[in-house]
Amino acid sequence: MTLDAPRVMHVPAERVRWLWPGRIPLGKLTVLDGDPGLGKSTVALDFAARISTASPLPDGTRPEYPQNTILLSAEDAIGDTIRPRLEAAGADLNRVTVVRGVNESDGPRPPVLPGDLASLEALIGEDDASLVIVDPFMAYLAGGIDAHRDQDVRRALHALSATAERTGAALVIVRHLNKAPGGNALYRGGGSIGIIGAARAGMMIAPDRAEERRRSRAGTRSNRA
Repeated sequence: MTLDAPRVMHVPAERVRWLWPGRIPLGKLTVLDGDPGLGKSTVALDFAARISTASPLPDGTRPEYPQNTILLSAEDAIGDTIRPRLEAAGADLNRVTVVRGVNESDGPRPPVLPGDLASLEALIGEDDASLVIVDPFMAYLAGGIDAHRDQDVRRALHALSATAERTGAALVIVRHLNKAPGGNALYRGGGSIGIIGAARAGMMIAPDRAEERRRSRAGTRSNRA
């Protein structure tokens, strides 16, 4: 066993690349948090729809060209929920791929992370995907991983981060907020605080105080701006 430990002078300097400038970096992890039922999945699909057609993003910036998304969705069916939401958002449906399961000799099973990252990484390359959405993240953690144990979560996220870096895709993980009232919004996401610590950017969806049916998006973390 040897350590991969280059001297910094031998590593070329690189600029951060963005899928959504200032908010979702390419090749990094981004966390999208919010209470259940507030529309996190809808927001994520809306973003996938916008990049699929290079349509303007919520702040008016526009992707350079149409780009592909890979979606892992544990809570919504493709035909009656995911497709209608994408169509309503004006998506190019040919640019969105949904991972339904992993086919094995004894039948299909749900994908698990980080165990199936090699297959996911291969799919990212085949699809030339710029965005991967894992919704919700906790549903895909392997059974032996304690989502509330910092060490377990950091190991899993290290593997996800490495996949994002190798492929150059933005990897967005969706989380439900915990039920703890008040406190710093940065630490209210479900599971270990190691999750937000490993992410390079974070966003939260919350009710709009001025209009009940509207939702607000706020940045909770960014060390890549």
